[in-house]
Amino acid sequence: MFYDSDDCLWLFRLISVDIYQLKPMKFLLKLTFFSVVVFTGIQTVIFLKKLEIYYFVKYQPLYFGSFFILVTIYSGFYISEAAHNFMRQIEPWPINRLGPVLEKRIKRQSVYFNIVLIVSTVVSLISGILHVLPIEDDEEIFYTLAFFQEYFPKWQRYLCFVYRMSFMLLAIVMPAPFFTFIYLACHGQFQISMMVQVLKRINKPNHSEESDLLVDKKYQERTNNLLKFSIKRHSQLINAGREAMSRVRFCCFLISISIAILFLCVIVFLLSFQGTFEGRYLRLATLIFPAGVIFVHAFFLGQGVENMSTQTFEVMLQSSWYQWNKENKKIYLINLAYCKNPFKLEFNHSLSLGYELAVSILKSVYSVLSVMGYLKR
Repeated sequence: MFYDSDDCLWLFRLISVDIYQLKPMKFLLKLTFFSVVVFTGIQTVIFLKKLEIYYFVKYQPLYFGSFFILVTIYSGFYISEAAHNFMRQIEPWPINRLGPVLEKRIKRQSVYFNIVLIVSTVVSLISGILHVLPIEDDEEIFYTLAFFQEYFPKWQRYLCFVYRMSFMLLAIVMPAPFFTFIYLACHGQFQISMMVQVLKRINKPNHSEESDLLVDKKYQERTNNLLKFSIKRHSQLINAGREAMSRVRFCCFLISISIAILFLCVIVFLLSFQGTFEGRYLRLATLIFPAGVIFVHAFFLGQGVENMSTQTFEVMLQSSWYQWNKENKKIYLINLAYCKNPFKLEFNHSLSLGYELAVSILKSVYSVLSVMGYLKR
């Protein structure tokens, strides 16, 4: 552990960060990763042998879903390590450092996000349980079950049970990288909000005689210390954030690509599916709910980090710089230039996590669903 045991988001840390440090979990994840690679390879060979469009369309959602599983397992280790490094580098302040008002606000937000995590995790586990319980014609969706049925009929029951039990592990592991990202964004936002309070204190003189502040050595020295401290703290947070983003950028790229491909495959499957989803609606609901929760809160926090970073610049602009001596004004200009460009959770120079990206994604999804509805008629 590189951070305090009284972490206000300890539940996030436990489920999405610390879980990757447990040796039994590492073994299970590596075993699952290897198994998925093997079965994906086998299914690729079968696709090539059969060369049937219907067979490919029927099983392609789970086939490409396997790549998403591989990406989340692979990314989980790197994003977890990035979280450890980020928390170590920023040396997080205790939430009670800058008064009870800010402490209460951070605690309230922490309780909310912990509740979101609990609800999402419970729903994910319910989804895992529902996938463990067999439903008629599951072999028409899960090609691994059909593979066991065709090639290992004597061992089918045992192998299918082991395969289905893996859904319980995946229910925890697949959302973990996204929860880790939310964990990092939350702590980044909390630490920036505390730094904003430090900047606001710069404008609070020790007494009310503003005309004497220019010659007040104690006030000028105090201002000098606060300005230098804010530059150091701001630099510490920004550098740690940029390093964390550079570490997870490639993982985010892989996850985004795998999600996009999986989404398109599901659309094609729904267009060609001739059966009924009776008995599977609860499965679908418990899959969609955690995904929606993660989507909403990831973009909400991404925008929150950007807004809070922008607030540091706005607070600096409101500073009573005209009451400071020449040296403090120079430090103030340096600080102002440093805060001018807000920190964003950027995937590249033109793509950052925020409301604008969320709206563009929703528009794209709506367009695809509209076309799908038209073709389905």
